[in-house]
Amino acid sequence: MKISDNSSKIQMDAYLNQTQAASQGKVQEEQTAQASSSATIKKDKVELSEGSRLLNKIEQASASEQSARADKVRQIKEQIEAGTYKVDASKIADSMLKDLIKDLG
Repeated sequence: MKISDNSSKIQMDAYLNQTQAASQGKVQEEQTAQASSSATIKKDKVELSEGSRLLNKIEQASASEQSARADKVRQIKEQIEAGTYKVDASKIADSMLKDLIKDLG
């Protein structure tokens, strides 16, 4: 009579399945690790055009001019409030005449 031991074959198949699943899991973990490390290596890069750089310079210059103008307006306001603001009538008249000549000519 022949006695077959199917339990050892079942156990062997289970063992092989486990080891294959474990090795596949390791491969997937390695691929995920490589993907995440390559993702951290990649960095975004932005290049601004020459026109954009020029606009940035113009904005900075404009901001400083506006600041200087605001200071001048503040000083004139203070002088007016203190009653110390003096108007040079001859400068105003000269400017008005220059503008008139420019408009006519």
